[in-house]
Amino acid sequence: MAYFVADAHCDTLYARTREGKDAQECQVSARKMAHGRVGLGTFALWPGTQPPSALFYEVAAASLEESARLEIPIYKTLPDMPPDVPGGVLSVEGGEAFMGDMRLLGEFLDAGVKMIALTHNRENELAYPALGGDTRGLKPFGREVMRELNRRGVLSDVSHLNIAGFWDVMELSEIPPVASHSNARALCDHPRNLTDEQIKAIVARGGFIGINFFSTFLVEQGEAQLSDVARHIDHIVQLGGISTVGFGSDFDGIGRWPQGLDGADKFPMLLDLLERWGYKSEDLAAIAGLNLWNLYKRAESVA
Repeated sequence: MAYFVADAHCDTLYARTREGKDAQECQVSARKMAHGRVGLGTFALWPGTQPPSALFYEVAAASLEESARLEIPIYKTLPDMPPDVPGGVLSVEGGEAFMGDMRLLGEFLDAGVKMIALTHNRENELAYPALGGDTRGLKPFGREVMRELNRRGVLSDVSHLNIAGFWDVMELSEIPPVASHSNARALCDHPRNLTDEQIKAIVARGGFIGINFFSTFLVEQGEAQLSDVARHIDHIVQLGGISTVGFGSDFDGIGRWPQGLDGADKFPMLLDLLERWGYKSEDLAAIAGLNLWNLYKRAESVA
């Protein structure tokens, strides 16, 4: 059976604007999305790690401009039903793109951004990253941003956020929170992954967790296999997350991935494996795309 697929995170726009890749070189393209039945991709506006801090806004804004050249529609408002042709929505990965200025946040939200990851791998004006080791929670500007996201019906993404910031988002978000591209720490002990307690909190709030295909977040040693992605999905399902878990590939932002899972055209391989593991069609449909789709639609209704 063919399923509607939705992906919560890719870095394709950065790969095209900052790394000079053309569509055919990217792991995500209109052609590959169509082949993989990806009806909705989430394209991150990522400021990157290399430019001076004064350029974070400009780098993210350049990715926003590039989104108009993706050869797929970018939705400000989602269609009534999941599309059977490729389309996309925008997110921001790293609140440093706002430069501590609510007006710049407003520019991105007015452009149709539907999800904000408060941090990437560096401290910014909003919060502290998972890789930084800091135990402090959201900063005052981060709390101000959270209020605006609640008002505008925009999802708060806790991927890359430290644990204290995570629990602040759980408290402050009026919309079910998202970990757009994070895995289970019980299976791979990496600070970018979620503890079972965090997973259960997102499940309880009716949020979303997108499994990341980066080998480093899937296995602690060696190269990940397709079955390792399925193991992380299954772990979250066993914690009550059948309506929570889905995909957050991180395509075009990772250097290592499970063999055979190297682009947006390969999602059906993963779904075929889950079917062989005994997953029923209604559960496969939820994991493939409906869990993420339903949350995006719920957030739109809040706005």
